[in-house]
Amino acid sequence: MPSFVPLVEEGWVEHRVTEEIAHIYMDEVFQDGARDADVLVLGCTHYPLLRALLRRVVPSRVEIVDSAESTAAKVVEMLGADRGQGLSGDLRCYATDSVEKFRRLGSKFLGCPFRRLSW
Repeated sequence: MPSFVPLVEEGWVEHRVTEEIAHIYMDEVFQDGARDADVLVLGCTHYPLLRALLRRVVPSRVEIVDSAESTAAKVVEMLGADRGQGLSGDLRCYATDSVEKFRRLGSKFLGCPFRRLSW
């Protein structure tokens, strides 16, 4: 789904154009070779931001799995539930594109705004 990444990077996660493109991709997938599929794995770092839109587009019987959530849950399990609790840390990010775009999208990925962003 190569068109999804630039759409997410533009912040068009709930845009009608993105939904139309999702229909083009997903309708073809679920009407042709994967009509019996019951799981859709979001295998790109950008795709979780499209989860709500994809939920509207793919058949309701299809479970949507965010590979990042699954990976994070496994890391917590492997490290132990109390690992890192109560400890503070710094998040350092480096952008290869627009810092403002990164600020906007990064805060969506993290679910909170950046307190401080330097470049």
